[in-house]
Amino acid sequence: MAAKGPNNQMRARIGMMTLAFVVLGFGLVGVRLLYMQVFHYDFYSQQAASLQTRDTFITPNRGKIYDANMQVLAESAEVERIVISPKGVVDEAKVNKGISAQAQQQTLAQILADELSLDYDTVLAKVQKTNSEYEIIAQKVDKDVSKELYAKLDEAGCTGVYSEPDTKRYYQQGSFLSAVLGYVDNDNNGAYGLEAQYNDVLSGTAGRIVRVQNAQNQDMTPETEQYIPAQDGDSLVLTIDSDIQNFLEKHLETALADNPQARDGVSGIVMNVKTGEVLAMASLPDYDPNSSYTITDERYIEELKTNVQAALAEAGVTAEISDKYYQEGGLANLPESVQQNEELVDKLTQIRSQQLYKMWYNPVVSDTYEPGSTFKLMTVATAYELGLTSEQDTYYCGGSLMVGDWSQPIRCSNTSGHGTQTLTEALMNSCNVAMMQIAAKTGMDRFYEFYKAFGLTEKTGIDLPNESSGIFFDLNDTSAWNEVSLAVASFGQRFKVTPLQELNMVCAIVDDGKLKQPYVVKEVLGSDGSVKSTTETNVIRQVISEETSAYMREAMEAVVSGGTGKNAYVSGYRIGGKTATSEILPEYDDEGKVIDTEDRYTASFIGVAPMDDPQIAVLVSINDLPESAPHGGGAIAAPVVGRIMEDVLPYIGVTPVYSDEENDRRELTVPSVIGSTEEQAAATLAQAGFEYRVVGDGDTVTDQVPSSGVRIPASGKVILYMGESKPTEQISVPDLTGLTPDECRSTLEEYGLYLKQKGVASSQVTGSTTASKQSPAAGTKVNIGAVVTVEFSDTTNVNDR
Repeated sequence: MAAKGPNNQMRARIGMMTLAFVVLGFGLVGVRLLYMQVFHYDFYSQQAASLQTRDTFITPNRGKIYDANMQVLAESAEVERIVISPKGVVDEAKVNKGISAQAQQQTLAQILADELSLDYDTVLAKVQKTNSEYEIIAQKVDKDVSKELYAKLDEAGCTGVYSEPDTKRYYQQGSFLSAVLGYVDNDNNGAYGLEAQYNDVLSGTAGRIVRVQNAQNQDMTPETEQYIPAQDGDSLVLTIDSDIQNFLEKHLETALADNPQARDGVSGIVMNVKTGEVLAMASLPDYDPNSSYTITDERYIEELKTNVQAALAEAGVTAEISDKYYQEGGLANLPESVQQNEELVDKLTQIRSQQLYKMWYNPVVSDTYEPGSTFKLMTVATAYELGLTSEQDTYYCGGSLMVGDWSQPIRCSNTSGHGTQTLTEALMNSCNVAMMQIAAKTGMDRFYEFYKAFGLTEKTGIDLPNESSGIFFDLNDTSAWNEVSLAVASFGQRFKVTPLQELNMVCAIVDDGKLKQPYVVKEVLGSDGSVKSTTETNVIRQVISEETSAYMREAMEAVVSGGTGKNAYVSGYRIGGKTATSEILPEYDDEGKVIDTEDRYTASFIGVAPMDDPQIAVLVSINDLPESAPHGGGAIAAPVVGRIMEDVLPYIGVTPVYSDEENDRRELTVPSVIGSTEEQAAATLAQAGFEYRVVGDGDTVTDQVPSSGVRIPASGKVILYMGESKPTEQISVPDLTGLTPDECRSTLEEYGLYLKQKGVASSQVTGSTTASKQSPAAGTKVNIGAVVTVEFSDTTNVNDR
């Protein structure tokens, strides 16, 4: 019997129920659509836009930094930022073909790691963040690298990767001027130096690109793209002259090599006396701002190693730390045994960060030191201005002086005493006893008034970050500021200033008493090259009179021509200055024990030239030297300033003028006398200012040394070859180290070579004036008649403590 089917009534009921469900379903959808599209339209439209819209910021080109001659020192170039959308990495079509999501992620991570030199595990972790739509993989990627990357990605069929425009800062000359320029971080924000000080000026304004894209980062409607262009930053034109900066850095490098025990390196500044412009500023060791987190200098690395090993020992951990960690840092460059010790990792990170900060900052403006005897210039200028001393006054030095209730005599650098000396001679001798007597006449209140007037209680206002203001005695504490404090302050001890403050003070002393605000940026240029602002010389105040300034210039010149600064002498130029060897107060550990086993010092020299019309001032300091090493400012810092002066003065157009006493330093051009008789040759050479000697016995001159047109010192003799030719084989330059000028001259004459004498003035040469440097170096092969430049220095009568 066949089964009974639904009757018409049942069919009608089923139809009605189906219709009811359909109506109810569409009703619910309608209500939901009404809810979403009418009542909550704004909310859901924003949600849709946030999922589909890609808002990309366009990094503006950071302004350039030029030197005073419009040579580019820093500029930005267009690069790319590589970004992924983890949600768009996995292609479902590939999954359907058997290529798993994990395999697609691993393939992409491997390509990114290989092409961008990144850690694979770190990249993979970002690729697998499937709840994220934006992960930065790499920044500052050169366009040729990204081009290779995209070729690999296309070949592998990878998706979810795209690039954004970015800029990368390039410092054209590496570590050159790095302490002044600073650097930029990964976000193109200035860090340290001018990059930080003028960050708002250099940065510009970011632009934007707004796109509507699908999950695979493909544009859905290109016509909806909105483009807001970036506004490039302004540029800086500095007062720094790259040539003068090169002179400074070159001679500081030599100073650092000559004084390897200088624990805090060497520093230097060159300033325009009349304007306050900084022409050069450097501190060594330095760093390369193109790779600012990489430590390459051996001094910094060795110091870091010492501190890291101490931390490991304190933690009771024995581990071999790789050189790569010391240079680059990074958790991955530490041994696994150290990586697992989170507390130790934090400690090592802190130690390396401290080393980086030391590498980045500029000690010329940020560090303070006890200036020592260069400060005697203020002591004398103050008393002279007040009429408390004069050129005719004399001061007796017996080697020490009892002051106030101090239990021991305060000693002079010459413990045997200088005897009776004039005011100028007291400066020439760098006499502590005379300075204490002068300061006692001045008194504590007036001494401090001038100290303050010279700007030593405040920042100079230079346009560089992290400037310090110095540290003086507590004026409200009679146990700190009293007649004993005044006595030691008179020769620059037990208070601190920055090197910049000290040099700025000296500029005021020699420039008719006008204290000026130093500056580094001369102009700000708009992105179109137009001048937006210019820095003018700012005279802060008149501190001393022109008459006092004129006397100080004479006294400073005497310090170099015949006093403790004689190693800064440069023939043909009127150079003045002041030496200093300042004691560094000992440091103590947590238990109150002195850390260093011997006393330590800062050796410095400040030079000014030309003294008849000062143009430039130079400060060089060699920092933190042990007593067992050469540490006198007159012995080791003054020669460095002399070398800088010898390069800079002719460069800025100062013509040498030789006195009668300097005739032996004058260079003359050798005339041609080949073919002449001896009598004719003698007359020609005499007219040119030369003496001669004869080799051979022919009737006429057949050859000569040096050849015509060569410039040699006037003291050199021309060799006349009569009837024969000069030797053609080259000569090895002899080692002249330790010889006196006369010994050097006679030794070189035996070799047929000529002496160019530099350093100590001939009138100041003593038996202790000896050759300290020569060029070419000993053993170098040269032709007969070559000129050997020898620098002489003297260790007698240059003490300045």
